Amino acid sequence: MSKEQGFSIDTDGIKHRLLAERSQLLSKASPALNNPLSQDERDSDEADAAVSTDFRERAMWLAQDQRQKLELIDQALQRIANGSYGHCQTCGGAISPERLEALPYATQCIRCQERVESHGRRGGRERSAVDG
Repeated sequence: MSKEQGFSIDTDGIKHRLLAERSQLLSKASPALNNPLSQDERDSDEADAAVSTDFRERAMWLAQDQRQKLELIDQALQRIANGSYGHCQTCGGAISPERLEALPYATQCIRCQERVESHGRRGGRERSAVDG
């Protein structure tokens, strides 16, 4: 368990959750994504090929999403191991236990995340007093 700025974070519990989620994602990984088209798919008509292509594109999108999530999980596990877990990577402050409970691989506190999202919505055209 880690204590920072009055917050108590159950890093053992979070580590367990992250490892379980990681294991689940890896078990769902589809080996079919890396396989070339089967003989039946090559011989199908155009409509069947379109459906097959759509299915394959969706599967590849899901696989990419799974890879990104696995990367986030691995990074969170590394932060737990090196003692930096629970610290905002932007401001260095503590990330609330409630946020980490909801999103165990969060890298920013709520305030910094809101700034990033707000900045993204403005398209970078405006700068707030906080941004300088």
